[in-house]
Amino acid sequence: MRRLDAAAALPARDPAWHVRCCGLVMTQALVRDHMTAPAVTEKPESSISVLVAVLRLRQISAVPIVEPDGRLVGIVSTTDILRAPAGARARDIMSTAVITAPVDAPLDVAARRLVAGRVHRIVAMDGDRVAGVLSARDILAAVKGRKLDEPVSRAMSFPVETIDVGAPIEEAVTRLARANVHGLVVVDGNAAVGLFTQVEALAARKLAPSLLAGPVEDVMSYETICLDASTPIHRAAAYAVAMNVRRILVVEHRRLVGIVSGVDLVDVLARAPVA
Repeated sequence: MRRLDAAAALPARDPAWHVRCCGLVMTQALVRDHMTAPAVTEKPESSISVLVAVLRLRQISAVPIVEPDGRLVGIVSTTDILRAPAGARARDIMSTAVITAPVDAPLDVAARRLVAGRVHRIVAMDGDRVAGVLSARDILAAVKGRKLDEPVSRAMSFPVETIDVGAPIEEAVTRLARANVHGLVVVDGNAAVGLFTQVEALAARKLAPSLLAGPVEDVMSYETICLDASTPIHRAAAYAVAMNVRRILVVEHRRLVGIVSGVDLVDVLARAPVA
């Protein structure tokens, strides 16, 4: 397995220091202080149905894959599952290039890895053992208090992948996999009315073929926030953490102009000066 380790030379444990790495600025917070532990893991021989059940039950988007002896050998994401052929096992679809960070690494080192890899979580390691998972949401909760008055439009991605509210569920599943995005914005005319994410796509796997012909409106998620493009970034981050949402829709004069993920917010907030 190829492990992308964030164990760069770490600074001395002096309470006064601040690490500045490629523009990222954070106080002496460590990965272990903010990771989710213990980590949920699965075995290489786990079936797709088991992986789907774990992701849905735990409300997570990826699961590390470990051998019986505890060695990390890969990670399976929701995207991997959606693209998996019938009968596949975790070992067949997992990514072996796992982005990791030691539990004692500064949080900024982990944030840098997460942003550079454009992933939504990294695996926290205690030696050669999986100790936890650090998500974009975990990091965002740690840095959301930083004052950054620049507009959220600075952090957004555009154009946005959209799908009509009346489109078949089957079409939404196919487009989500082909577009290589984590979610489609469901629109009714020019208005954003919901999201069809990988969570909904996983749930759709259990639907009968006749139901897959139904409109995406029947299964879309209403759990999102629409914010004006001028909203300060620090306020957008506070909303995202408080309301436990992974994406923010950005509008201008009621027109959808972009979308912001947790990784996008971590990227700009981690670079903000510490007051």
